[in-house]
Amino acid sequence: MDSRERILTTLKGGIPDRIGRADSIWSETFTRWRSEGLEEGQDVGELFGFDFYGIGGGDLSLRLQTEVFEDTDEYILHKDANGVTRKDIKRESGHTPQWLEHTINTGKDWYAYKDRLVLSDERVPGNILEVSVAAEKSRKFAYFSSVEAYEAAWPVFGQVNIFTLMMDEPDTAADVFNTYTDMIIGMAQRYIDKGVYFDGAWFYGDMGYRNSTLFSPACYEELLWPAHRRMCDFFNSHGKPVILHSCGKIEALIPKLIEAGFAAIQPLEAKCGQDVRVLKERFGNKITFFGNIDVRKLSGTRADIEEEITSKLPVAMKGGGYIFHSDHSVPPTVSFDNYRYAIELIDKYGRY
Repeated sequence: MDSRERILTTLKGGIPDRIGRADSIWSETFTRWRSEGLEEGQDVGELFGFDFYGIGGGDLSLRLQTEVFEDTDEYILHKDANGVTRKDIKRESGHTPQWLEHTINTGKDWYAYKDRLVLSDERVPGNILEVSVAAEKSRKFAYFSSVEAYEAAWPVFGQVNIFTLMMDEPDTAADVFNTYTDMIIGMAQRYIDKGVYFDGAWFYGDMGYRNSTLFSPACYEELLWPAHRRMCDFFNSHGKPVILHSCGKIEALIPKLIEAGFAAIQPLEAKCGQDVRVLKERFGNKITFFGNIDVRKLSGTRADIEEEITSKLPVAMKGGGYIFHSDHSVPPTVSFDNYRYAIELIDKYGRY
């Protein structure tokens, strides 16, 4: 099988030749790896046999006037297209911005600005057809990549404000999520109408933290799940399976994620107490599990790495339904030699 066939087979419930694989690697990790033997300019996706090719998504912002206040080697202080004043740290380990001030804070603010969320060709990347051609030629699983409705909304409001909205103005919160879902579906339809090639979709929406979900399963079911179901229905109707990235401990949401129509969930953070062996026993092959390889083990000894992979793979990959990934992303605590060893083990034990 090539990568495209492998991932589509997995996401649609079949058994591939081997488990698929992908990973997210920090820029600081690349710096370390180059000092340990990684060649300058080497594509690690090709080196390690990753199976995915992202084509990006469109612009979902409010398209407000942007402004840069300060730009240094360490950070940029600016107002973004959603009217948020933020400080972005440029190094990978400072990925999460410092959110300083929001233009939209309340339901009233939302209704004053939501009419700016209108689809147009200006929201579509200008080089998307070139990217599409390259993606199709790659024979990898090409995916439409975007945030889902919650991940689109919370940076606009700030997390405290979006939680307050969900509790105090649930009808408005549902309108927010549905409006962004309309934008996502409309953007994907434009890609299809333009002849853009993609095999599936991969959405980012962090709904958990270390100990639990950010909001209750009941709140998810009432306010956000209908938008997720509608989004998945659209992509599934076009034969394009949907992957959900959601950080944190989201185990409590998995039954409704399955019902919504997601084909896979990623990255299943082990640091939050989630274990793919337990999840596989509970949910079987109702959804593909994607990740859960603990980077703390990848940062340890070879014995640690071998124990992590050989104890999880036989359970996770049984009957299909598993894709390799770290349990979030690969920090510079993981040496080049350790990661190469992990891939060697995936090659050895990850075949059907």
